[in-house]
Amino acid sequence: MTLRPLLAAAATLLLASASLAAPPTAATDTLWKRFIVRSPATGKVERFFVGHAKDLAPDRKHPVVYFLPGLLDGGAEWKQALDPHLGRFDLIAVCPSVGGATWYMNSPAREWMRWGDYLTDELRAFVEANFPASPQKGQRGIAGISAGAHGALYHALLRPDLYASIGVLSGALDLPAYAGQVGLDYWIGPRTPDSLPLYAQRSTLRLMAALETPPPFALFLDTADKDGAKPQMDMLRRILDTKHFPYQWHVGRGAHNWTYWSSRAADLLAWNADQFAQNRRLGRYAEDTPAPAGPGLEVLKGYPEVALSEEALARLRAPWDPAPGTPGPLIVNGLPPAGALIPREGDPDKPTPLKASLTARGYEPAIHLYRLTLTVSTPTPDAGTVTLATVLRNRRGQSLLTIPPVAIPVPAGAAPRDALLHVRLAVELGSPDPLRGGIVAGLQVFGADGQPVGNPNVGQCQPGTPAVERWPLAPHAIAEWKITLAGPHALSHAALRSARLDAEP
Repeated sequence: MTLRPLLAAAATLLLASASLAAPPTAATDTLWKRFIVRSPATGKVERFFVGHAKDLAPDRKHPVVYFLPGLLDGGAEWKQALDPHLGRFDLIAVCPSVGGATWYMNSPAREWMRWGDYLTDELRAFVEANFPASPQKGQRGIAGISAGAHGALYHALLRPDLYASIGVLSGALDLPAYAGQVGLDYWIGPRTPDSLPLYAQRSTLRLMAALETPPPFALFLDTADKDGAKPQMDMLRRILDTKHFPYQWHVGRGAHNWTYWSSRAADLLAWNADQFAQNRRLGRYAEDTPAPAGPGLEVLKGYPEVALSEEALARLRAPWDPAPGTPGPLIVNGLPPAGALIPREGDPDKPTPLKASLTARGYEPAIHLYRLTLTVSTPTPDAGTVTLATVLRNRRGQSLLTIPPVAIPVPAGAAPRDALLHVRLAVELGSPDPLRGGIVAGLQVFGADGQPVGNPNVGQCQPGTPAVERWPLAPHAIAEWKITLAGPHALSHAALRSARLDAEP
């Protein structure tokens, strides 16, 4: 079988399972610090953890390893996996975030995004300036899982002056297999004859195959026996064997998930510590790597707050027009044809989730407005409320933001009766793009007179957060609603008869 079918077959399993997180751990002898920074190289907010043993000597330099997560990870997975073991080793661990699905590279399509420069220059300079981290290549390593394993090996091959030990776990190593997918369509280009050479140039398998002499670093290769990435790891091993390049190889029982990777964290740390000790003993790679020049990272106290613009707020609260005009209705899924009972808070029955694919998508800043009209039936004549909870997800179903629940008033009337309830949703993709500007959504309730009731409830997807980094993976907003009879003023009984969603022009 050729390489491409193997890679294509592995791609779905590889990427779908990379988000399974390691379980929390108990207190250990490890000290961690979390940083939120603004990067000149990426032009956006980044975050990372730095960890080491609590008794690490501050008066001498220590080895450092950079651990790159998988494409779907939230940012704390490496920290959780390393935490039970790191305190036993004389080294510093740096755990960056995903970085907006860039696959840890400078983007040839978006010149403002230089995530590779952030990693090799800005982050390295920050760690070595603020922690007792050795500037020597022989005391610096990099490791990763899945897409992060590609990033680790890619930068080791691109910058052989920086890293002496490389850990490749379950690597997604050949980019042409993922051309036009999972964010790469934005950062590199669609799967076309013009862009495929850009993918091939960044394939770590092809870069390794092009080497004529052994790479100037040690290799730790690790994969699970049922891992969707194993064919790519096997291909890397065959390339190394053909060239007689040295490496350490391990296959364990497991799959492409953090259950397996966490089980390998202690061995990976021990291997790195052994490599660093050998380098010191042999005087290998002992020269200091020059510190990069240029502006440094700006440390922030927290994620930047984002809010609806004045224009979006004004349009959200504009009086309800019974005839919105084009572009017209969108499909709402989830409600049975006969409708569904609305459960009370605490009832064993769960609310029926409604879902709709919105027109908010892509990377251009924009304001999108939608009108949600609900038909609620109740056997009681009394006034009351129903509660609407809203979540926005990307096309992969990953949560972007949650809007705090809103109580929608149902006026009194002759029973039994149907009541039309009106809610407007605004989704604003930030400027100059959602990664840098964030995503904000607001929900405004309207009364029977068409006037807004109270203030809108707003949810944020802030720059630098794990949520906003999910947007490039599938930049298309999906709305999910759940309706309940919650709160002190809720109707005693009600059913949802219909739900209509219109996109406003």
